[in-house]
Amino acid sequence: MLAGEMTSELFIASNISRSLLVRLERISRGWRQLDLAEKAGVTQAEVSALERGRYVIPIVRRRIYQTLELNVEEA
Repeated sequence: MLAGEMTSELFIASNISRSLLVRLERISRGWRQLDLAEKAGVTQAEVSALERGRYVIPIVRRRIYQTLELNVEEA
């Protein structure tokens, strides 16, 4: 591989939105939005909003990311 080239898998993974990443991780665990919400100490509406790319306050986002063990950098 030449410098600057990306494998297609890396390119795809690097372009997945945080919202989609949360949804895919939740589904991979077999959890409903309500399950994730209860484990993270947030509401189902907040999980839904995050998965749809809506604004969710930072503390809620962090709780969801931590519950899913996602290392997501916040901008």
